[in-house]
Amino acid sequence: MSESADYDPGPWTGYDFTSLRKKYDDHVGRSYGDAVAKSVKREDCVPASLKTESESPLIIACDVTGSMGEWPAVIFSKLPYLDLEGKEYLGEDMAISFAAVGDNRASDRYPLQVREFVTGKALETELQKLIIEGGGGGGMKEAYDLAAYYYAHKVNMPKAIRPIMIFIGDEGLYENLNKDDIKEWTGDDAQSRMDIKQIFDELKARYSVYLIRKPYSGGADTWSESDKNIYAQWEVHLGADHIAILPEAGRVVDVIFGILAKETGRLNYFKKEIEDRQTEDQVKVVMKSLHTIHDPKSLKKLAGPKAGRSITRRSKKGDDDVTGAKSISLLDD
Repeated sequence: MSESADYDPGPWTGYDFTSLRKKYDDHVGRSYGDAVAKSVKREDCVPASLKTESESPLIIACDVTGSMGEWPAVIFSKLPYLDLEGKEYLGEDMAISFAAVGDNRASDRYPLQVREFVTGKALETELQKLIIEGGGGGGMKEAYDLAAYYYAHKVNMPKAIRPIMIFIGDEGLYENLNKDDIKEWTGDDAQSRMDIKQIFDELKARYSVYLIRKPYSGGADTWSESDKNIYAQWEVHLGADHIAILPEAGRVVDVIFGILAKETGRLNYFKKEIEDRQTEDQVKVVMKSLHTIHDPKSLKKLAGPKAGRSITRRSKKGDDDVTGAKSISLLDD
């Protein structure tokens, strides 16, 4: 079904991609001004802590600075598919927490925003609470460290079996997080500043952590020196088998599903499902982006430490189950 067409997917009855995108664009145009006018404070954007009873919590932490362009809007416009098809991999118990990342070292007023774990149409409500500042500092780094620290320390998941966190962004990482920022944005009293390795080691101890990276160059084949440096930095902390390079926004939700397929042992299902609904060129973009994640043995070298062991659960019919009832497919522009 075309993304420009209306669809009727269960609880998302009456929603279509065009209207959701317009709603998000309208929200972007006024969210920051409204927040400033209402004197929205840090504590209004970052809960003291989060709790979910889900066995399959999913965190999507998206860079919302100006350089990300339409990427956040594409995710919002495809919320129904993210909700419905995400449950094909993670089960009806899936719950998603969205986070928005800016730059606390530059001029951003809201460099970290965190939303509650929800499912279904509540996803739209939570995303609309995010303030899209569209700033950033121009220093090729954003506050991914703040988001990583928060989710490593401030989330209670008593029933979690396979928690997953996916960063979506184009910038690099700050090497240290000072104790004043930890206090301001999480309420924790740290004894000293923390280096990024320690933060990510703690994060990976709790989640399978991935990055979907938008390259500066706009392509996946020819990288600038800045692209190479940023990739190398993330690779040290996540490993190449947990990084997807994606040059276009339109396929970001597909790549999210490809990550979920890896984590749940459903690669064959994913491949058949995407080939059934996408054009050949679109499939090539997605599969190229996921190459190092789906086929890490093909890498000549994995630089840096591997991420924490993935927690996977195969379907009852196994990884080759591609003959069962087809999932709802709404993402084939």
